[in-house]
Amino acid sequence: MSNKDQNRTIEIPAWFLEDVAPQIREIAELQVMLSVFRNANGVEGLGEPISLETLLRDPGLVASLRMDGSVQPPDNQIRRGIELATARDALLEFSVTAEDQTATEWVMLATPDNRIKLERYRSGELEPPAPGEQTQPPRSVERSRPGIFKLYEQNIGLVTPIIADRLVEALELYPQSWIEDAIEAAVSYNRRNWRYIQRILETWATEGRSHEANKRHQSSTGEIDPERHLSGDYAAIFRRRRRE
Repeated sequence: MSNKDQNRTIEIPAWFLEDVAPQIREIAELQVMLSVFRNANGVEGLGEPISLETLLRDPGLVASLRMDGSVQPPDNQIRRGIELATARDALLEFSVTAEDQTATEWVMLATPDNRIKLERYRSGELEPPAPGEQTQPPRSVERSRPGIFKLYEQNIGLVTPIIADRLVEALELYPQSWIEDAIEAAVSYNRRNWRYIQRILETWATEGRSHEANKRHQSSTGEIDPERHLSGDYAAIFRRRRRE
């Protein structure tokens, strides 16, 4: 390490250390945030957008995630870290689509100044970022929502701050596929609320999941038949509802 590197400092704001860092449970989210801080310390301070490609190729980030013993490849962990940080509202994620329909993904720290900057990108008031090799002018800028947030909004309802917190907690506790399946099950049974989804996840966590029991069973009329789940993964849910 050179003397220049030893003397280099990286700005990490108090809001992250005091409000965000204590809530982080997964190493991928923490390492992604540290990489963003490292890459965002440029001429614009912490307002520098960082491309997804930059994070995927960050040697320090990739090496740190390979050392944590996870069976997931670094690319998957980086994407999960971004999703968690975006869901926690620590990062802003957005895509820039060029005239030739090629799209690039970007993240910025979710500071008040960067929120304004993103709106200026979207309105066309400010030129959005683009990869160095891109020659096509930008056509549109869209803010990205975490996948689970999109799924919830499309099928259940508005993601309020309280629901956002619950979704972040669920992402930390359960595989993403479980949450997706639980939302699908809630829709199938016309129980479109977070409490029902949470009950499904808790039941799966305590009683396990079997391949057949997780399939949606329907009667010949196309109606959902709860009786078929009284001995499966949903048993605790329906027994509880009967007692109620």
